[in-house]
Order: sequence, then structure tokens, then C-alpha cells
Amino acid sequence: MGNNSLGNILKVTSFGESHGAAVGCIIEGMPAGLTINIAAMQEAVNLRKTNQSAFASARNEEDTIEIISGVYENKTLGTPICILIKNTDAKSADYTNIATTYRPNHADYTTHAKYGIRDYRGGGRSSIRITAPLVAAGALALQLIEHIYADVNIQSYVYQIGNASMSEEEKASYFTDNQIFGNEVRCPSAKTTENILTEIATAKNNGDTLGGCIQTTITNLPVGIGEPIFAKLQSALGAAMLSINTVKGFEYGEGFTASTKNGSQHNDEFAISNNTIHTKTNNSGGIQGGISNGMPIIFRTAFKPISSITKAQQTINENGDNIAIEIKGRHDVCAVPRAIPIVNAYTAIVLADLILQNKLSKI
Repeated sequence: MGNNSLGNILKVTSFGESHGAAVGCIIEGMPAGLTINIAAMQEAVNLRKTNQSAFASARNEEDTIEIISGVYENKTLGTPICILIKNTDAKSADYTNIATTYRPNHADYTTHAKYGIRDYRGGGRSSIRITAPLVAAGALALQLIEHIYADVNIQSYVYQIGNASMSEEEKASYFTDNQIFGNEVRCPSAKTTENILTEIATAKNNGDTLGGCIQTTITNLPVGIGEPIFAKLQSALGAAMLSINTVKGFEYGEGFTASTKNGSQHNDEFAISNNTIHTKTNNSGGIQGGISNGMPIIFRTAFKPISSITKAQQTINENGDNIAIEIKGRHDVCAVPRAIPIVNAYTAIVLADLILQNKLSKI
């Protein structure tokens, strides 16, 4: 299985399966001498853990980070860093009844068709479980970014789940981390949170699931990050976001709305104040020509509903027989709130890689 890596200069390679002994990643290209904050890495991983709410999977993993290479006396060595997280609460017996069955909207059929073999336990390699160590890697990448540019900040929040959504006016506001993480759905709007919880409760009672959307804002990133052709900042971010399980959509700036406007309406006019160039509006979402322009970078990521529902469905098995399926086990009703640390981590890995690449752009 190829293409398990994210990044070029800073390269993070994922390994492990949902019900294997462990999941982990290898980080290559991390400069030597960076003092790391393992507690901050663990805190980020804890934010994506299961069993944190009534609508999250009941799988109860400790998710304790082990750094088994590349760090000595709390400093990076410039050698490959291996992060390991052991699987301690896998219940493979929950999946024996679907060992030869293709679950609707899962990777069961496509994986089996491609490789001729698959690990059916918890989805194997296609499980969201593999993102746990990648979140740790992203937290470390953020520490590298902050070492180079101290003021860079990445903030994400849930603005929609199901049909409950914040207004455009609300999304344009500034929020604190306390507002975002002050409730279990990680939405900074009290009214929208109330509506989201109602939607989730209804879906759960119906044996169904829900998707939703996350908005991410990157502030204080300097001008010049991103490449003009095949490593455009938006394409690198988009590729990373679309690599997250269940993600179906990505847009930045005004996104699809831009297609409905005239150039005169969409163009961001330049201005200068305090010897700093900026744009009067930010319709381009902080990116022009694939390169950061110094304005806040704003993008949105859309997640489909989790495919494992408890309702009876029709499918086929490996023999081509038409059968009914009822999925058992521990699954999220809505995993979007737990995706925030994943979005932040993948964002940090992309930015750290492009920042290191940018150092090669001129003498």
C-alpha cells in the first residue's frame, strides 16, 4: 500500500490498523534542536479521543503517546521521529458477523477489490483510528511553526451539523478557545449548539448518523508561504483535508460563492497602513496565486455522515449474495467535533512543510 505520507521536506508517514497492536507515524525532516512539549502533543491527541460524549464511539483507548526515536533529552535530533500509540481497547469480535460482508459506504469493497485481502476489524487501515498519532505529529509540527513564527495561530470550530448551522454573520466573528471547547459539540454559538444537540439526539434515536462542517482560520502567517504551481497553499491544504476520513468537500475564501460574482465584486483591493500591505476585503481567503498574502487564511471542510448506522441495510457479501446487514459495535453518531484536532494537525503539517520549503526560495 503506497502513498501513506503527507509532506515533502517535513514528511509524516502513517502506519498501523484500527485493531492491530498499535498505530503510529514516522516524522522525517524535523530540524534538530527543537525543544518539544510532549504534554501539548498529548493534549491534542486527547481532544480527538473516543468516548468523550454521548454521541461518540464508546471505544475507550488511553491514546498515550510514546516517542521511541528521534528525540533525546526533550530535543529533536534531526533523525526520524517515531510516534507510537498502542491499541488497548479493540473488540474485534464485534466485526466477525461482517467478516465477508461489504458495508455500505465503507472501504470494504474497494479495498478488497484492490488488494484481494482486507482487515475487516474496525475498517483496518481505512479507520479514523490511524489519525491519532498524526494528531501528535501535527502538534509537534505546530511547535516547529511557533518556533519560526511565534504568532501563527490555527483555530477550528464546528459551525454546522446536519441542518443546524451558524449564520454567516456569526461565522465572521472572533471566538476564544473557551467558547469553542466549552461544549461537547465544539461550536461557539450557544443557540446553534442547542439545535445541533437536538439533531444528534434525533439521529441517535433513529439509529442514524450525521455529518457537518468545520471552519478553520490561520492568522499571522507571513506573506510568501506556498508555491505557485503544484504546491499551492490551497491545493496542499485541500489535499490534506480531503485525505481525512469522511471528508467530502473543501473550499477556501468565498469558495463556490465566488463563481456567482463579478470580478469587481470579488477582487480584494490592496491598501497600506503602518507600512504594512493588506487587502480591504478577504474574499480570496488569504491566498493569492497559491501563496499566502498575509491576511487570515480561511477554509471550510465538509464531513459526510458516519457510514456505520444501526439501521438495517441491503448489501452483498464476497460471494455476491444479496443480504441484509445490521452493523454492531461502537461507532460515532457524529464524529465532526472529534475531527477538529485532526483538521488542525493536518493543517500544521502542511504549513510546517511549506515554511521549510519557503526557506529555499531565495538567498
